[in-house]
Amino acid sequence: MRKIRTVMAAVLLSLMICGCGADPYEKGMEQLENGKYKEAAECFEQAVEKKKNTADSYRGLGIALWEQEEYEGAKAALGHAIEAGSKETGTIYNLIAVGEMKSENYEEALKYYEKGLKAKGNSKELVQEMEYNSIVAYEKLEDWENARAKLDEYVQKYPEDAEASKEADFWKTR
Repeated sequence: MRKIRTVMAAVLLSLMICGCGADPYEKGMEQLENGKYKEAAECFEQAVEKKKNTADSYRGLGIALWEQEEYEGAKAALGHAIEAGSKETGTIYNLIAVGEMKSENYEEALKYYEKGLKAKGNSKELVQEMEYNSIVAYEKLEDWENARAKLDEYVQKYPEDAEASKEADFWKTR
């Protein structure tokens, strides 16, 4: 009986958060924009269940989970978003790659960074972030040759990055 009450309470709470007749995807977007990530995730889950804007709902769910540092769930949701037809953006691939880094899956992270860097429409800042994080992934894999080569390319491209320049100088002494 206690389980039934708990389930009913969760369903009622979810209905209150996402609204009975409201479009759960739209409500999820509203919650996401307001920084209410847990509530947003619940709404996006409802939208997925109702098959409302499935690809976008999975993407929203992935972002909401990522913001809550639930990286495994975020990676899965973002993967489902791509499978469901979401536009393959550098942002999505970067989020998946960062999740892989957090899970210490550095080879997988590199694959997603590569996909992200190939995506069209990336901002310069996003490209720089993914290129830098690729270097970190190579270092975590102890693939010093690729890490150094990527770092040299990076410093050539972004000479204003003092931290990377300092690291490149360190590598020259080795």
